[in-house]
Amino acid sequence: MTSQAVAKPQPADPATVPDTGMPAPFSLDISSILALLPDDEALDDWFLRFTTDNEDLGYQFEIDQHGRLWAMASEGMDGQLRSGNLYIDLRHWSDEGRDGHVITGNGLVRMPWPGRRGPDAGWVAPEQLSPLAPAGQRPHGVPFDPRFVAEIRSLSNSLEDQQAKMEEWIAHGVALGWLIDPFLRQVHIYRHGVAPEILDDPETINGDPELPGFAFNVRSRIFDLQ
Repeated sequence: MTSQAVAKPQPADPATVPDTGMPAPFSLDISSILALLPDDEALDDWFLRFTTDNEDLGYQFEIDQHGRLWAMASEGMDGQLRSGNLYIDLRHWSDEGRDGHVITGNGLVRMPWPGRRGPDAGWVAPEQLSPLAPAGQRPHGVPFDPRFVAEIRSLSNSLEDQQAKMEEWIAHGVALGWLIDPFLRQVHIYRHGVAPEILDDPETINGDPELPGFAFNVRSRIFDLQ
């Protein structure tokens, strides 16, 4: 999966990552509020109302498995282009007869209570969809872990925080995870039961066998984005 680049750009020193003034993520302990909610459906309803009521603040919200509400600055144009490129390519692959479902950060996933996490992109396999109720009768959140998730590091996120989130995904059932760092020009590949594999400035990353036939040109679509 690694590329044979003739002249490989040097990864950026973390200290040289540009400072855009974006606020760092912060968290609040809301476990006392969550204790009042009886089940997943009630939590989904509460969280939907909360995010809708606060959508003008410019933050994206998640809840971790410890009952902390995380607020992260919404992506700028560069971040939206990176995640959009991955979503488009993954959607194109999925639409070619795979019959699965591609999700974005807006499709919050139910983690072990009370976690609600949103990947930058993810794919739900067709066999995971079959037990669900028909469209229009489904819960607000994705009620299981996707087969695949990808996180793209943003200016406001530390690599350590993103790695911890990826470990959480894998621990709770995700088969394949990609952590893409556009500043260090690295891809961290996660699978259950093995240490993460780190690729330095790959041209493409291959999703086999979890995403059969899917190859993403991470260099042109994310690292060298103009």
